[in-house]
Amino acid sequence: MGLFGITRQYLWFAVPISGFLFGKYLDDQETLRLTNFRDKSALYGGNVKECDKPSWP
Repeated sequence: MGLFGITRQYLWFAVPISGFLFGKYLDDQETLRLTNFRDKSALYGGNVKECDKPSWP
């Protein structure tokens, strides 16, 4: 019997899933932050015009 409907089986499912979703959120935020620097590196940037598509999504 669980407290407020939270049982041991629920915890075995909810804890790993919530950790995965939190990690995915952090990864998405890091990708958004890095898009500010896309194609501006002296090493990898090259000569990219304003109207060209970025080299990576």
